[in-house]
Amino acid sequence: MAHRENCIPLILSLLAAFCFQVNGLENFTHSAVIKEGVYHLHWKYDNASITFEVQVQTTGYIGFGLSPNGGMAGSDIVIGWVKNGVGYLKDRHATTTAEPAIDSSQDVTLLYSSENGTHTTLQFERKLDTCDTDDRAITMGTIRIIWSYHNDDPASDTGLTYHGNTNRGAKSLYLLTGPSGNVAPTIPNDAFTVDFLNPNVAVPSATTTYWCVGFAMPKYGQKHHLIKYAPVIQAGHEALVHHILIYACHHAVNVTKYKGTSFQCYENMPPDLENCDAPVVGWAIGSEGLNFPENVGYPLGRDSDIDFIIMETHYDNPNGRSDYIDSSGIRMTITPTPRPIDCGMLQAGVAVTTNHVVPPYYSNLHSWGHCPSQCLSEAMATQPTGIKIFGVLHHTHLLGRAVHVRHFRNGVELPPVSYDDNYDFNYQEIQILKNEVTVLPNDDIVVDCTYMSNARTTVTYGGLSTKEEMCLSFLMYYPKINLTNCESIALESDLKQVSDNPSYPFVFAMNSVNWENEAKRTQFEALERNSTRYVRCGQGVTSYNVGTISALQIAQEYQPPSGPCNYSPTTPTTSSTTQVSTNTGVTKLGSFSVVVLAVIGVVLSLG
Repeated sequence: MAHRENCIPLILSLLAAFCFQVNGLENFTHSAVIKEGVYHLHWKYDNASITFEVQVQTTGYIGFGLSPNGGMAGSDIVIGWVKNGVGYLKDRHATTTAEPAIDSSQDVTLLYSSENGTHTTLQFERKLDTCDTDDRAITMGTIRIIWSYHNDDPASDTGLTYHGNTNRGAKSLYLLTGPSGNVAPTIPNDAFTVDFLNPNVAVPSATTTYWCVGFAMPKYGQKHHLIKYAPVIQAGHEALVHHILIYACHHAVNVTKYKGTSFQCYENMPPDLENCDAPVVGWAIGSEGLNFPENVGYPLGRDSDIDFIIMETHYDNPNGRSDYIDSSGIRMTITPTPRPIDCGMLQAGVAVTTNHVVPPYYSNLHSWGHCPSQCLSEAMATQPTGIKIFGVLHHTHLLGRAVHVRHFRNGVELPPVSYDDNYDFNYQEIQILKNEVTVLPNDDIVVDCTYMSNARTTVTYGGLSTKEEMCLSFLMYYPKINLTNCESIALESDLKQVSDNPSYPFVFAMNSVNWENEAKRTQFEALERNSTRYVRCGQGVTSYNVGTISALQIAQEYQPPSGPCNYSPTTPTTSSTTQVSTNTGVTKLGSFSVVVLAVIGVVLSLG
């Protein structure tokens, strides 16, 4: 009898372990390698809560946190361990680089713990927004994860031994994305890969280089689908290769002549290739690539599909090294068994020109690019039911702090397509949307970027260099239509009104402004948001003649639903608040309150 009783705990333990393997890890929809071979993260979420599991090669304690900037100060942290078969976990917060304090409200629940001779596993759950000021809400945008571990368990809850400099780090992630962006889908048995690699490029010593290589697209005699792409980064060049874009040529190109051609983009580009501007692939530093949703693929392989592509690699070389020889690129996974729906990519936002102006001394400046209904309705002439956006990649440079893709229908603002209020220049991953967004022919799309320029003393202009700026979002959508670019830019004549020398050439006029003068900065904000804009939209050499448009008129601002924390957002009362037309009762696009409400609304709806 005693022997049987002694077996009961063992049987229960084995049963629990079995049930965990069946019902635990297999149910997680997302995963990420935090430190190769050492620290692995899995998670899943619903509209109210999120469950994490960390598996770490240690028999000591594990730290996992959410940080505002990748450091400890201001972070929401949990620390746990397993000792003598018992799991321990505490909800904590850090105000400085020191042992995190234990929260007065414990808002994390330990669901499972285990430890063997080499690894510790902790599974825990929390609400997306706990309403605790010591915790950080988990939202749609970039979340900066901080992590640590130690080889020993602590002596007590407040006796943590420092983990050291090598057993810690930070990583940016999208936690609230659809599953296909992070979990590998089932790859068909007949799928194969094709690599598009730079041909041992001698990277110039310039700080910023955009290098282009031309490739002939393979022909298979029937439609194939691109279903996945991933970066192939040469070892040691992880910081050098900042982003890679692949553009399709939708016009006739002499493939034989240009196949394998290699040149600096935008400087030595052959004229025949200047209109190769239809984005197909968008990868940026920190991203692991894209797995397309199971029902869609990008069409390739037929004579009617794209014949020629240009791969653009952005090299970021701040130390001016001249010894880099690079063969990085993109690996495409292609299936000869087409999926039900063809997809495409639309580049929307602010046209990349010097008319995109980010003056200095701003802590919070908005620039926006309008993809108007005039363009969308022409492109969707044969698709009256609209398109569905399933993924978004945001792109700004060093001053960017937030990007919102805003959605309007008949002047009424709908919930944002996507947003990121914690934009990280070094992490530009495609957000797979949890819920696809339908865009109709008469809708308007606005890409709204927030910049912080208070550390600069001169004007930053739109351009290709990392030190210049961009405001773009790449929208993955289906079914595919004849539209790849939809951008706008404020007119020079409008923006020059801020200058006391409006007769000067544009750049000289902007540089002559005393930007330390708050009144000038306020005036520029009003000009930027209310300016007439020139629109560029089309596909390759095909252009829809939209011309110029006035600032979008908003008949009704987006009103977010109430959430669990009883937030009461109010409209700012500064000079950058809503401007109301004197005779129509509509608000201009520049309303900063719309942006704030849209952000809070999505956060609260997730909570």
